[in-house]
Amino acid sequence: MSRITSITDDIKALKRARDLMRERYDQTEYHQKREIQPHSAVPPEPEDEEILKLLTAIQQLEHFIKEFQDKQFSLLKEQE
Repeated sequence: MSRITSITDDIKALKRARDLMRERYDQTEYHQKREIQPHSAVPPEPEDEEILKLLTAIQQLEHFIKEFQDKQFSLLKEQE
């Protein structure tokens, strides 16, 4: 398996995990409150702690997806 194929598979796995977490987040009351008031800060309540952890995990996954995409791009460029 080539390095590019391996990175592509990793990107797909990370995107799938992110999408699953985002679906879970979209179903929360915290998300619904933010949808009603998108331009104002919705203060988190103590029970929102798990939701905020979920948002942090989503952001971290997006960061790693970007890193892998950058690696993939540089490998593709080297092959040219």
